[in-house]
Amino acid sequence: MTTETNFCLRVDVDTFEGLRYGIPKIVNLSKKLDFPVTIYVGLGKYATGRNIFRILKTRRKVKLNINGLKRNFVRSYTRGIILPPKTIGSKEKELLNSYNSEELIEFHPHGCNHVKWSSSFANFSFEKTENWMDAINNEYKLIFNKKPIANAAPNFQTNIHYFKILKKLGYAFSSDFYKMSPFILEIEEARKDSKNNKIVQLTVTEPTIEEYLQQEKTLTQIRNEYEKSFKRYIEQEADYVCMYIHSAFEPIRLGDTLEEICQLIYKLDMKPTTHTNFYKKIKELPTINYSELLK
Repeated sequence: MTTETNFCLRVDVDTFEGLRYGIPKIVNLSKKLDFPVTIYVGLGKYATGRNIFRILKTRRKVKLNINGLKRNFVRSYTRGIILPPKTIGSKEKELLNSYNSEELIEFHPHGCNHVKWSSSFANFSFEKTENWMDAINNEYKLIFNKKPIANAAPNFQTNIHYFKILKKLGYAFSSDFYKMSPFILEIEEARKDSKNNKIVQLTVTEPTIEEYLQQEKTLTQIRNEYEKSFKRYIEQEADYVCMYIHSAFEPIRLGDTLEEICQLIYKLDMKPTTHTNFYKKIKELPTINYSELLK
């Protein structure tokens, strides 16, 4: 075996309650196991309750084998409908900054206004996309006193303007694609200055625990599914695996299962790392043109 298999645990924060209650549990788990974690925090307004309008508009069928009250907090379901939308306050900013000083934890943006991004970002004009990306930059700098270097698009919703603006703003990488291996996204056709039209994509490769629960699998079956998948990566000498979770669910409702999976990573001799640390040691990745992804 010549290739070290790196494992990235990505945590998405898309509700205010996930921010306030989920992140501390993730941080505690990270410290307990000495396990690096990459956290993508939704910026802008939290108005989770408005998801119902997106579901009705798209007539999307939602299969929930998880009790709704166990999946999320009641207050999250009412934000934007009964309760007003919530933004990150001074108390939460102080909390995030204290955690950001930890060696094992890193924070990046997870878009802006998660519900609106999920429902309409793919059709944004260049100007509107740029305004939203500027809002991400400004809010992130107010919280962390530095520029962001990465973003994860809510619901994996993107557009061509978004990638061009990421490059313009100097982002190092992004995490916008699901069930793919990491790659270099070529935004435009190759040409002499094509290096300026490329951005690294650190993808999500594994489903959430929640997705397995929706397939009516038991927690034991879910752990076994992850173990089989991780072993395949090791046998194939893959150098990257990324599993993602949501801060409002897995660390709060399924903390023991999440800890078992993290311990499994060590048992299989995989190397836990953050997205930034993996990015820094990338030597070679395949290049995929944006036009290919549209086919």
